[in-house]
Amino acid sequence: MTAPDRKKVLFIITKSNWGGAQRYVYDLATNLDQTAFAVTVAMGGNGVLKDMLDNAGIRTIPLPTLENSMRIKSALGAIKTLYRLFRTESPDIVHLNSSVAGAVGAIAARLARVPRIIFTAHGWAFNEDRSWWQKNSIKLFHYITVLASHRTIAVSSGMAAQMNWPLPKGRMQVINPGRTIGAMFPRAEAREKMTDFFPPLEKFIADPWLMCIAELHPIKRHEVLFGAIRSLTSIHPRLRLIVIGEGKLHNRLAKLIKSNGMQEHIFLLGSVHEAARFLHAADVFVLASASESYGYVIHEAGLALVPIVATNVGGISDIITDPEKGLLVPADNVEELAGAIHNTLTDKEAAMKRATALGEYLSARTVKSMAEATATIYKSL
Repeated sequence: MTAPDRKKVLFIITKSNWGGAQRYVYDLATNLDQTAFAVTVAMGGNGVLKDMLDNAGIRTIPLPTLENSMRIKSALGAIKTLYRLFRTESPDIVHLNSSVAGAVGAIAARLARVPRIIFTAHGWAFNEDRSWWQKNSIKLFHYITVLASHRTIAVSSGMAAQMNWPLPKGRMQVINPGRTIGAMFPRAEAREKMTDFFPPLEKFIADPWLMCIAELHPIKRHEVLFGAIRSLTSIHPRLRLIVIGEGKLHNRLAKLIKSNGMQEHIFLLGSVHEAARFLHAADVFVLASASESYGYVIHEAGLALVPIVATNVGGISDIITDPEKGLLVPADNVEELAGAIHNTLTDKEAAMKRATALGEYLSARTVKSMAEATATIYKSL
């Protein structure tokens, strides 16, 4: 296929920091067949995503208007900017990512008569803890985005099922994200390095460690996890929970740990660069979220062959598809979460058998296979 025959793909994403949606855009942009597609990424800001794309030789375009809050005036400005961009670039395919970029981008692309409009739903904001009228207003917002796009990619079957209003079903397709993780530190080295940048862990280096990697946000239900840990310390007195992640609940959670006298059982490490490299430090990976669009950290823990206990919400069941691969419990249930953790700690042989089965299952879910499935959608419309 000659260069002029390549389809022009223009990715749009609201922010250029490094989160799940940004990693998804990077993975697709760098793994699509370059003989078939000419890729450009437009984004708000000049963060890590831009640096990584520049290093990979992918053309980028700054979109400062997407950094603004989406009030009516800002949204209209973003639509105007994107319309001009689409008219200038004349893409064959516009691939929208994140809620804000999806909404304004779909409208602008329709006005500019872009031949193919793809929207990837990385998460539905109506799953967050809000009033019923806010949830329904936000769902309408997402619903319009799905209808305005030619095809919506849902990152999990759970997400696709949640958009259950009329019409979207035939316009949505599930493509689970692919994942690869680089070289990981062996268990002893991982623990030593973690104690280097967090010295309070040093005297507990030989104890059982649970690990949770998640933003300190209400939807992640850290308080439920802390409750489970507190209930387990009577039978597992050497149990330690390592929490990696930052967020608005940091001070509140720190106070909760102190008020419950759990300073030697629960440790808030904050942000850790390339946290997945430290997964082998954990005896069990735990996630107590009330909502997960997919569960990237669960996928990474699975690839690392770490036994997993998680809540049965959203897309996590697309990863842990049966009890032979990991233990799933209902959200917001301290007792069942504690029971599953206890089971995993006490029956290590069964836990490792589950971890091995999950790792084998996920080995086929690669970035390459995700890119190929996405390219099939591009070509089919």
